[in-house]
Amino acid sequence: MTMKIFALHTDNHATALIIVLLTFVLALLASTVNAADDATGFDHFTTGFPLTGKHQFIDCSSCHIAGQFKGTPIDCGQCHNNSRAPGKHAQHIMSGNFCDDCHTVDTWRGARFDHSSVVGSCDSCHNGNIAPGKSPTHILSTPICDDCHNTISFTRVGHVDHGAVIGTCKSCHNGFTATGMPVGHPQTNDECDACHDTRTWRAVRFDHSNVTGQCSSCHNGATATGKSPTHLQTTGECDLCHNTTTWLGASFDHNSVTGQCTSCHNGSTATGKTTTHFVTSLDCERCHNTTRWTPQELFRHDSPDYPGDHRTATLCVDCHTTNNQAIVWPFTAYRPDCAGCHADVYNRGEIPGKHNNTPIVELQDCAGSCHFDGNKSGEHRPSSSEW
Repeated sequence: MTMKIFALHTDNHATALIIVLLTFVLALLASTVNAADDATGFDHFTTGFPLTGKHQFIDCSSCHIAGQFKGTPIDCGQCHNNSRAPGKHAQHIMSGNFCDDCHTVDTWRGARFDHSSVVGSCDSCHNGNIAPGKSPTHILSTPICDDCHNTISFTRVGHVDHGAVIGTCKSCHNGFTATGMPVGHPQTNDECDACHDTRTWRAVRFDHSNVTGQCSSCHNGATATGKSPTHLQTTGECDLCHNTTTWLGASFDHNSVTGQCTSCHNGSTATGKTTTHFVTSLDCERCHNTTRWTPQELFRHDSPDYPGDHRTATLCVDCHTTNNQAIVWPFTAYRPDCAGCHADVYNRGEIPGKHNNTPIVELQDCAGSCHFDGNKSGEHRPSSSEW
């Protein structure tokens, strides 16, 4: 009984010893593992710069030069400067130093381009070599692409900044590149901006100096104001009388008028007959000319009733006693012969008896009824001094 108890105690001591040894070994192993973790399992995330992508496969000394850990830069450009690490090559676009604006930590290629990081002008890249530039049909303009384009698409131009255009209007506004002159546009060889502005085609400040067509090609009542319903009848162009500053104050040219004088000289459109004017249905130009109204020296009688010009100066009212073109004949029965007016004076003051007992019907044509022997024919013509 005594031996068994001793054996039991002996077994308990051995077990305790084994447990102590096992605990020591486990602690030693744990210490060794922790030491290994401290050496190779450092959590880089705690530095504020997690090692991701290609960064997790590079040697520590590539960044921590000469074993210096503190103060190592974390901005891309401060390492990727071609000193610590590969940086921008000579042909790299002008941009900021934040590589991750475009690149990823997995690869330099396949960059997602961010124009906000670019510090150079558009054409420093968009020159047809580094990046697409202007096409052969591009309008003449300055190299500042973003005056018209945005960084999303070149083809969807939000607006055209005419301040960046260096060509003439017609180099674009030719009906192909941009809207040109419509079919009914006034004929002109002038540039668009002589009349239009870059905000709107309408509200035109018109410049007549470079119009090549005739006035009526525009001033037809449709394209531009034309003749009013009361305008005088004429085939002449507007600028024969009007100027391009104002319609009023026209310098009138009668040579282009196709209507009768009275169509204008009616007292309303233009000066007409006065209240004392000779009563006649003849047009103004039979007596007057377009230079002046008075004196009128143009009228010539063409009526078969007119005996001819008299020697003495006679006024119209000497025959036209009622101031009317219709004559009141004193002796109507003898018209149109001289006796129509002079039947009662044919022998007044003559040699006594020369025409005595001669019927007036034989003498009524004073200018031809006597002296028809061929010697003194027409002695009594109206302008003769031998009455």
